[in-house]
Amino acid sequence: MHIKRLLQEIHNLKITGISDDTRYLQAGDLFVVRKGSKDSGSAYLEEAIRLGAKTILSEKEHDLSIPVIISKDIEKIFPELLFRFYDYPHYELCIIGVTGTDGKTTTASIIEHLLTQKYNSCYIGTNGIRHLGYFEKTKYTTLPLCLLVRTLRFLADKNIRHLVMEVSSQGLVNKRLEGIGFEVAVFTNLGHEHLDTHGTIENYLKAKQMLFSKLEKKGLGITNIDSPYGKHFKAKNLLTYGLNENSDYQAYNIRERKKYTVFDLKTPEETWKDLRINLFGIYNVYNVVAAIITALHYKIPKTTIYKALETIPKIEGRLEELSTTEEFKVYVDFAHTPNALEAVLNLLKKRHSRLLLVLGSAGGKDKSKRPLLGKIATTLADYVFFTSEDPRFEKPENIIFDLIKDLKNDNYQIIIDRKEAIKTAILSAKKGDGVLIAGKGNDDYFEINGNIYSYSDIEVVEEILSELKENNPVKEI
Repeated sequence: MHIKRLLQEIHNLKITGISDDTRYLQAGDLFVVRKGSKDSGSAYLEEAIRLGAKTILSEKEHDLSIPVIISKDIEKIFPELLFRFYDYPHYELCIIGVTGTDGKTTTASIIEHLLTQKYNSCYIGTNGIRHLGYFEKTKYTTLPLCLLVRTLRFLADKNIRHLVMEVSSQGLVNKRLEGIGFEVAVFTNLGHEHLDTHGTIENYLKAKQMLFSKLEKKGLGITNIDSPYGKHFKAKNLLTYGLNENSDYQAYNIRERKKYTVFDLKTPEETWKDLRINLFGIYNVYNVVAAIITALHYKIPKTTIYKALETIPKIEGRLEELSTTEEFKVYVDFAHTPNALEAVLNLLKKRHSRLLLVLGSAGGKDKSKRPLLGKIATTLADYVFFTSEDPRFEKPENIIFDLIKDLKNDNYQIIIDRKEAIKTAILSAKKGDGVLIAGKGNDDYFEINGNIYSYSDIEVVEEILSELKENNPVKEI
């Protein structure tokens, strides 16, 4: 069926939205039967009807209680169908994409914070959808195209004109951004991750590069030139950043204070002195510089940037300090890649006399990184509690074996129950120690054998600390 006729038929049926997944289908929607990576949308027809789908779009006939529209080449016409139905909302927004193995959430969040000083802005990524005081959790880093276009229409109607979004490699290769153009594309870094999906680091790199291919004609590319892969990101209008003197924006003279990190920044026009950020770690200096370049592109005044960087809002699950009155500190962090884990451990080692680490690795993900995680953990932390972390359909024992199989150090123990591992680590902490619970950050679930349970590292830590205040026991490792 020609797309113009298809849209007319949809209009005649008074369809109010389009969904290709029952997880975000709304009553009155057209449910589109598409071929998924695991199964076909046809398996969800009855569920779609039960949820209020008004009509089905399919390439095959179905005997159903609601109308079925037949159209060939659904995959081919799908993006244009969405754009026309929702009246091309992406043309009404300035869209900024941030990609990289680590730092996407923090960089995108800081960009949104800076843009909000002047514009109605929105963030979409691992930490949800956030704009103008509104917050909504999502299950995705990069929204599926259908949900994304619907969300863009909602944002445009709310008079939001600037959107910064995290862009994952899976989102790119799975065509979640088909037809979407970007005004700014940021590359943070590339490390050992997602090789279960991409096979090789070269394929992983190619997936990330796809974001820069989506830049509009006058779009700006921003790349971390200190990353060994930064030079592979090209754009007509390209700016580089890093600590390297050859970068367009060079951060240097980095100093850590009690409440701030202070640094100087060489720009193509001038040098900015004594920038203060309420974040710590060299990796956060990288994140902030990328955000500054983006803010300058959108004409945020220098004085506004200086002031805003001192009050960056808490970024959930990113080195979140949960202890308050204890003589030791407890942190929860999302670090689950070798590079991220190494960076956060190096930061915390400077702060604490002894560092205790709780670490697992998710099942059904890149197995090749596990020995690297184990080696980094036992090299940089004083003691490690290896535990379970979303094993999915793998046995936790097998995952932990992968983590420890190449270890020469013996400064660790295995406690499969995650709550028990966290409790043991905290009860083992002494004055001046730091305890890091890595991997899940602010996740609110635990996944095992196809079942998803309500679970939060943050809540577990708070519960244990509360008990500790009452009982105050101390255990020696």
